Amino acid sequence: MSRKGFVRLAIKNGASLVPVYHFGETAVYRQISNEKGSRLRKFQSAFKKRLGFTPPIFMGRGLFNYSFGVLPFRSPIHTVVGKPICVEQCSEPTKDHIDKVHAEYCKALTELFDGHKTKYGVSNETKLNIY
Repeated sequence: MSRKGFVRLAIKNGASLVPVYHFGETAVYRQISNEKGSRLRKFQSAFKKRLGFTPPIFMGRGLFNYSFGVLPFRSPIHTVVGKPICVEQCSEPTKDHIDKVHAEYCKALTELFDGHKTKYGVSNETKLNIY
């Protein structure tokens, strides 16, 4: 987990971090399958090698049809908001301080997800993966 810039900014500015999760986001687009060995997978691998990230190839609905396009599918998205995590301002936060606040945020986000997942159609066995 190397993406902690938002935590560093919150500490530098003394801003609270608020855990928020959106249930249903994954239903508004479909990702096109890219099995190992496929042309799409080879293209994405080459793209990643050159630019450092893989572009997702997705599909939504069209303006006048529902089978193909770039508009999102009509699917409800439910937003749940957790309690703010108060962060003390520090102009030069250490790596340990950033890691501690980030771990606290991840724990709060996981608890928020676990506390609401069954209300929104996610199985009780599903775990939140934070990368």
